[in-house]
Amino acid sequence: TACLSLGGRQEPPLGLEAVEQIRDTFGQFQEDCNSKFWVPVEQQGRRWLSVASAPVPYQPWSPGQPNGGRHQACVEAKFDKLNGSFQGYNDLNCGKSVRCFFCYLPAYQRFTLRGMCRESNSDTMFVNTKELAQGGRPYWKGYRNSEITYSSSSSSWLLRNISTGQVLATYNGTASWPVGRVQWLIAPGVCGPWGQNRPLLLSSCLSSEFTCGDGTCLPLSSKCDGVSDCKEELDERDCRVVEFPTNRHYKETLPPVGRREGKMIPTQVSVAVEVMSVTDIKESSMAWACKLQLNLSWVDSRVRWRDLRSNQNMNVLLQSDILPNIWVAALIFANSPNNEITIMDEKASLTVEKVGNFT
Repeated sequence: TACLSLGGRQEPPLGLEAVEQIRDTFGQFQEDCNSKFWVPVEQQGRRWLSVASAPVPYQPWSPGQPNGGRHQACVEAKFDKLNGSFQGYNDLNCGKSVRCFFCYLPAYQRFTLRGMCRESNSDTMFVNTKELAQGGRPYWKGYRNSEITYSSSSSSWLLRNISTGQVLATYNGTASWPVGRVQWLIAPGVCGPWGQNRPLLLSSCLSSEFTCGDGTCLPLSSKCDGVSDCKEELDERDCRVVEFPTNRHYKETLPPVGRREGKMIPTQVSVAVEVMSVTDIKESSMAWACKLQLNLSWVDSRVRWRDLRSNQNMNVLLQSDILPNIWVAALIFANSPNNEITIMDEKASLTVEKVGNFT
């Protein structure tokens, strides 16, 4: 996760030469890493696969390895502490073991920062490159005058104004780096007279992607699709389909009429009726009864629709959205005994059809 959140990738080495190249990328390998590093291979079922669930052709296990069964589902590469020679792979417990890890990072990666108040004058666009890395930790340089850097003296991450040196916000949470949605402590006088905790989102995801809380990216099509893809299930939160306007009053008692050349245009409602069964016929009174399915469709441009799926059945409005908040077309059966009218009850549903490729 820490690698993916930086926009990187993890691939198992394909041979001894690749393993030794990875070792040489660490600064003081023996002192800092105890001559070991994580290999992006894990046990899935009874097979050892990459973290992307792909086959791993190179598996140089040490003698007697793997030996931990299902309790040791992760892999380390181990080197001799005296001569530095490669000893092979060992399996180990994923949750209890701490090792150095490697990550293939792009030469240039753009990040966006969301959540800071406008008066802070902080950058919202940052760049992270291999050349900017400091002490083995990532460093983000803003497009204008901000930076996100690690302070070893305070063991925390700082969002700082480069020109003045002012610290705008501080993060000292449990994550390896402040990527994703984490709580920052905003300095006094930046977003108000007092210091405050504020969730900020630092993300390398594209505009066509959704950012999970840990900074990993998902296609926007994965948001609100009924399947939790983020570890913290952030992609399945706040999945309300309708968003009412805030700059004007929405009148649910009035249909969404339009205007053209100063004239009012009535709302066009399409009606489709499917007779499911005929339940009664009375020839003497020339009356009949039936069970039918009625579909009414119209366009309401006064509201915004969010996270629409291509499958219309997944764009269902909740009862709290429908009544009494939104206008719903009604149909009167003028030839029925009591002039029956359609109503929105538990037997009815209101869905939204996606007709474009908007994200």
